[in-house]
Amino acid sequence: MIWRDMEKRMADFLNFLKENYASQHIAIVAHQAPQLALDVLLKGKTWSQAIAEDWRNKKAWQSGWEYELQ
Repeated sequence: MIWRDMEKRMADFLNFLKENYASQHIAIVAHQAPQLALDVLLKGKTWSQAIAEDWRNKKAWQSGWEYELQ
């Protein structure tokens, strides 16, 4: 349930960004659930895929991830 709630909140946030910050680059600082929701919403992953491929499982941290909102 928490994952679906996060997905809705992130979808609302992305709509806000699209309406107010179109064609701009922004940075988002987030924890696990919002980042996985971005993978679901913008990269077309299922929740199972996003959780299984989470960088935290592989200890593969990097300084940033890029997502494109269209």
